[in-house]
Amino acid sequence: MTAKKKRILIVDDSASDIHLLMENLKQEYAVIVARSGAKAMEMAMSAAKPDIILLDVVMPEMDGYETCRQLKNNAKTRDIDVIFVSAHDTIEEKLAGYDAGGCDYLIKPVEPLALLAKIKLAIKNSETKKEIENDKTYAVKTAMTAMSNAGEQGVVLQFLRNSFTANTRSKLLDMVADALNNFDLAYSILLGSDEQAITKSSNGDLPPLEKELLTRMSAKERIKEHRQRSIFKFGDVGLLIKNMPEDDEKRGRIRDHIAILLEGTAVKLNSLKAGSQLAEIVEDANTALSNIEQQQRQHKETAQKIMDQVLTEIETGIHQWSLTYEQENQLIQLVQGAIEKSLSHMEQGLKIDENMHSIISRLAET
Repeated sequence: MTAKKKRILIVDDSASDIHLLMENLKQEYAVIVARSGAKAMEMAMSAAKPDIILLDVVMPEMDGYETCRQLKNNAKTRDIDVIFVSAHDTIEEKLAGYDAGGCDYLIKPVEPLALLAKIKLAIKNSETKKEIENDKTYAVKTAMTAMSNAGEQGVVLQFLRNSFTANTRSKLLDMVADALNNFDLAYSILLGSDEQAITKSSNGDLPPLEKELLTRMSAKERIKEHRQRSIFKFGDVGLLIKNMPEDDEKRGRIRDHIAILLEGTAVKLNSLKAGSQLAEIVEDANTALSNIEQQQRQHKETAQKIMDQVLTEIETGIHQWSLTYEQENQLIQLVQGAIEKSLSHMEQGLKIDENMHSIISRLAET
């Protein structure tokens, strides 16, 4: 495929000078002509603007220096390289040309080889400048992307740090909402899978349809996207984003940040759920132990009364058994010893209850 020819604009009021330049350039370049500085300005700002301008210095109405200054002061034409063409070969004239914004200077009559060499050099320098500008633009864009990404990651890290302090689902929900607000996103969130699931929306109340979408979406799917809407599901955490960025790069970044944020939310939600279940178990255990302790105390009191009654009956009826004094005393001591051992055994049972209470209390504190 033939490369597109570079466009050269010749600006001169002399027909013979224009003819000479065209003859030397027409084989390699697409040549266009302007007879005045004003016409040159008009052509330079057109859609098919030139790559290089060969500009005569001495022209009526507006000379070459003034034309060049106007070209360089205009945002649409300032990047076009200008080579002055003049019969004046003095240092002062050349300095005036460079001061006006020209990149080179040719002396009339123009020598063809010098003309072609200077144009090639000007084109090469122009292309190098464009590459540098493109590299600069890319570097700035990359730096801005890196800074944006760092700021977005900071939001996620701050949320993960703060989430450790959330001791209720409501506080965790508020923290997720704060993080999403920092991303300037319109959202609806659902935490939990039961009837007590809690919700929050950037637009106020959560519409029934959105709640149904967040509830019914399977955690196996994780992420679904449709235009600017994205639905996320991580465990028992559902999120609908209604204004995902249109820019693919930013959209991908935000999607990744949200995924990390929701994974952390799901882990914390499970932790809160486990803590709630443990609290219920501790409460049930405390209640059961309190009941057992009360029953054991009642049992001890009843057993004490029964044994006291047995001892009293033995002491009352012992005289009817025709026992010696030593036999009576020995019998009473045996009964009293058995009673004391029984009571001691019950006391040990109460101490076990107290140890169980201590263990459960420590669990409740954690």
